[in-house]
Amino acid sequence: MNTRQHSNQLFVGAALLLGGLLFLLNNLNIIDIGAIWRWLPSFFILLGIWQLYANNFRFFTGPLILIGGGFLFQLSALGALGIDSVFDLWPLILIIIGGSILVERLGIELPSLPGRSQDPNSVNILAIFNGAEQTVESDSFAGGEVTAVFGGVEVDLRQTTPASQPITINAFSLFGGVEMKIPQEWHVRRDVVGIFGGTDDSRKHKPEGADAPVDLVVTGFALFGGIEIQN
Repeated sequence: MNTRQHSNQLFVGAALLLGGLLFLLNNLNIIDIGAIWRWLPSFFILLGIWQLYANNFRFFTGPLILIGGGFLFQLSALGALGIDSVFDLWPLILIIIGGSILVERLGIELPSLPGRSQDPNSVNILAIFNGAEQTVESDSFAGGEVTAVFGGVEVDLRQTTPASQPITINAFSLFGGVEMKIPQEWHVRRDVVGIFGGTDDSRKHKPEGADAPVDLVVTGFALFGGIEIQN
């Protein structure tokens, strides 16, 4: 996989590493992160912006909630807006969700970023506090990356043909779920590390023949989450 495909999980991993390190140093009384809490809402703003960029503005409900909510709570943390005023604006969440449903059902396509069109032969999805669905249609599918953190991702690969055998999809699930629908005849090898989670091939009819070439390799990590393969 190329650098762009790895970028989503690198961002998530770096954020978890930095957060864990700061909390550890705080608990050991080495540093005081009290001042950092004041700017914590800004992290969710950046997270929402990153998610919009990573998904090329294809899945925007969750990111807009993160950005809007983070902005309001940041104003409250800085004393520019009362906390009561923040909660008075909660109907904005309904507006965002309703608007996203209308955009999706009406088939409105938002413009992509210049020079950053989606590769039709790969999958690259990031869902954080969000849900995402994508159907891939390709005669030369090359694999990709799927990341779900406190969210869910559904990927339909039943209309794809591998460019070469095997293709690899790296899946990361943290308190989330990843569901992949694949052709019934595909041979699958799972190489996922699971901690209080794991991966499952729940297809009712699986191809026979242990010596047959592998079509799909599912790698990755599942922590308090699941990665499921279906027909």
